[in-house]
Amino acid sequence: MKNSLLSILTLLGVVIGSGFMSGKEIVVFFSRFGSFSFVGIFIVFVLFFLLFKFMFFYGQYALTRLAKSKISFAINTVLCLFFSAAMFAGISSILNFNVKFFNFFVFFIVIFTCFLVFKFGIGSLNKINLFLVPFMIAVLLITLFSKFSLSSLGDFNFSFVSVFYSILYVVLNTSNSGILIAKLGESLTKRQKTQVAFISSLTLSLILLVANWVLIQNPECFDDAMPLIIMFSSYMRVLMIIVTLIGCLTTLLTLVYTLSSSLRGLCKNEFFIFFTSVILPLTLSLLGFNFILEQLYPLASVLGIYLLFDLFFVPFFKRQHKEVHSTRKDTKNYNT
Repeated sequence: MKNSLLSILTLLGVVIGSGFMSGKEIVVFFSRFGSFSFVGIFIVFVLFFLLFKFMFFYGQYALTRLAKSKISFAINTVLCLFFSAAMFAGISSILNFNVKFFNFFVFFIVIFTCFLVFKFGIGSLNKINLFLVPFMIAVLLITLFSKFSLSSLGDFNFSFVSVFYSILYVVLNTSNSGILIAKLGESLTKRQKTQVAFISSLTLSLILLVANWVLIQNPECFDDAMPLIIMFSSYMRVLMIIVTLIGCLTTLLTLVYTLSSSLRGLCKNEFFIFFTSVILPLTLSLLGFNFILEQLYPLASVLGIYLLFDLFFVPFFKRQHKEVHSTRKDTKNYNT
């Protein structure tokens, strides 16, 4: 039970990052397509469930494949750098307070927690998520429902591009966490793997549905870097800022774990690994939050398609082919 809960919270923490919490990611992949975006969210639920389950069951082969494939290793590194940079850029965009000491303090906490996950691995990541993720989701939903209404959402027009972006969204949020999902699956039974995949997918899709509904009713916020924050005022905006910071942190920590653990299979220099996992994406974040989400995220989705296929589906098809070939050989020997 405990392993299942930790796995669910970790998966939620992976997906609900700065792009999600700020609303910009939701606008880019869903809200701008209007009412038809809800069809895309249903597609997202189905694909998340199938992919999470598949990755839980065949994660061990992906880990082996990652150690052997130089191309996949390079793509995994690039994706982690892109996403980590986006999280750092999101934090920088939020911390626009005039009090420099407060900004410095928050960044110190972020770097310190990154170091903890870098040093102590998945155990520290699970403990942090156990505390932060439930609080983040509860506050997010309370804030969103304060803006929720049942007014018209406009015309329902079919958009093939919307379907395509829904698929890209799933790829985006699984390719950067494939290694972590594979690791989580090692501590789960077969039944737990299915349960965790279903509950995580359903929870993510419901939160996405509510957030998308609210955004569609406030299209004037679409062009802003953080539409879910800008639409609120007073203490509600403060709450959204807090949960967005938490979303940035939980996703960032997952990426630090993913990148550092994969790099340790190649290099033993801890300083180099920390530099690549934390300092380098912090530097890349200077490109800006908007630029990374609008320009690099779609590119990352395309790279993610190759990564998922190479790490999970290639070993799966090879294993299936080997089993079929072995069965045919045994049948032939038996007949002989």
